Amino acid sequence: MLGLRQVVSIDIGSSLIKLVQLSQSSGKIRLEKVEVVDNPISNFHTEGYRVGKNAIAQAIRHSLRKSRIKARDAVSSLGGSSIIIQYFKFPPFSEKELESAVRLEAQRVMGGKLNSMETDFQILPQNQKEAEGQQVLFAAVPKEMVRQRMEILQQAGLNPLAIDIDCLALANCFLRLKNLASDEHVMILNLGARLISLGILSKDNLYFVRDISLDLKTPLDFEEISMLERAVEEIRRSIHYYEDRVQGNKVARVFLTGGGTVALETTDSFSKALEIPVEKWNPLKDLEFDPGKLNHEFKESQGYLLAIAIGLGLREK
Repeated sequence: MLGLRQVVSIDIGSSLIKLVQLSQSSGKIRLEKVEVVDNPISNFHTEGYRVGKNAIAQAIRHSLRKSRIKARDAVSSLGGSSIIIQYFKFPPFSEKELESAVRLEAQRVMGGKLNSMETDFQILPQNQKEAEGQQVLFAAVPKEMVRQRMEILQQAGLNPLAIDIDCLALANCFLRLKNLASDEHVMILNLGARLISLGILSKDNLYFVRDISLDLKTPLDFEEISMLERAVEEIRRSIHYYEDRVQGNKVARVFLTGGGTVALETTDSFSKALEIPVEKWNPLKDLEFDPGKLNHEFKESQGYLLAIAIGLGLREK
């Protein structure tokens, strides 16, 4: 686990930059260092990549000093509408055959665009008892986005080890920290300033992930009925797609995390709109930490902001 190797995980959001360093002892995961600062580039996920790299790198350098994070190996993640996630199904193949099949299918779906993307895939668990073959989650990220994120980390004096995807880091955090019933299928939503990361999973398995971008010029505000309705419509589409594909398993509960979760009304609004039980999830409730050893400005309620950063620190490769 990278968290044991003195790795700093960095989640660069539209509004905030979150830095986390974890450790593990006797099977228990511990939050050792944390820092949350404003992103100096308000339009970071659009033109910010081009014009704001130096400012963001400087903010990260300052945060490393302030939080006394000594680690210089780093992991980070990307999100948004530029990232492509597809689900493929193949007959039982050997590892080499599967790699070729995924490449051919991706070429069919994406055409020449594939050459400008960094790609990866993972085999998903079988969703039906009678299912045969392999379900594959395929992800493609623009090479330019990866390059620019690597440059930001390097300018901050860090050695980037891996660039993940926000929704996968979110799912990894939940899978590693939350103890579910063995037959329960749930949804985790990270409500960011402009992006909603989504995962559907069970106790040990990930079934579906996506990022929801509403292409907003203002931050997400779920007190605005139209914004809530648009978000709920996209979330429902994800639930229906998943439940049609698995044929039998239903999403039993929804967990909310992220900065947009803090308002008391958010949980009730989503529960009524989705007609599914909804509850907040603060990852710090499932971690060990000593408040006295963290930045004195850090409050436990800010744990809602950390799911993606913690998930990055819990990567196994």
